Amino acid sequence: MSPLARSSRRLSLLAIVLTGCPPVYKQGNTTADTTTTGGTTSTTEPTLPTGPGPTIGTTTVDTTSTTTGAVDTTTTTGEPATTGEPATTTSTTEATGTTGTTGEPDPGLMGEWGHACQSDDECSAILGDKGVCLTDILMLYSLPGGYCTKECTLPDAMTFYEPGDPACAPDALCIGASGYFEACAVECTDDSDCPREGYECRLLPQIGQPGDPMFCLMTDEYML
Repeated sequence: MSPLARSSRRLSLLAIVLTGCPPVYKQGNTTADTTTTGGTTSTTEPTLPTGPGPTIGTTTVDTTSTTTGAVDTTTTTGEPATTGEPATTTSTTEATGTTGTTGEPDPGLMGEWGHACQSDDECSAILGDKGVCLTDILMLYSLPGGYCTKECTLPDAMTFYEPGDPACAPDALCIGASGYFEACAVECTDDSDCPREGYECRLLPQIGQPGDPMFCLMTDEYML
C-alpha cells in the first residue's frame, strides 16, 4: 500500500474515534465566591454547562448595601418612657393682696373692728351681740363705707383710750371722749394695717398726743 493511502486511512479512523467520544469538560468552580469591598458585596455564582466546551462560565451578581445616617436603636413599646426620676411640679404663688377665700381686698386689721357695713345686723354677724354700724363721729367726721364697732365706756374725761374694756377685749381698745363718743377700735402701727379706702393709721383726731397709740380711723379728708 502506498504511503498516501495509509495516511488517508489513519485520518478516517481518527475522525471515527473523535466522533464517537463524549465531550470532555474541564471541572470548573461550583462554589459561589463572595467578595466584599467597602460597602459593596460581589457574589460570583457558577453556571451549569449548556453544551460542549472546555470550561464552565461564571455569572457575577453585585449586591450593594448602603446605610446613611445614624441608626435609631429606640424600641417603641407604646408606654411612656421611664427615667427613674420623679416628675417635678413647679408651683409659683404671687401675692395678690386679696384674701384666699373670697378674692376680696385684704382688710388688714380691719377684718372685724372697722369692717365696712351698711347695718347693725351686719356688724353683729361679725362682732357678735351689740355690734353697731357707725357712719360718722359726732357729725364731725364721716366714716366712709361704714364702720363696725361696739359702744364702750371710758373711766373718766381725761382718759382717751383704755385697753381691757369688756366690750372691746381682747383685740381692740375703747377710745374717744367720755360722755361724748366712746367706741372700740383696733390699734395699728402703719397705714398698711388699715387698707380700707379712706382710712389710715393715726392718732385720735384733735385729742391724740405724741406717744399715744394709733388706730385705724378715717383720714382728715372726711372731716365734715
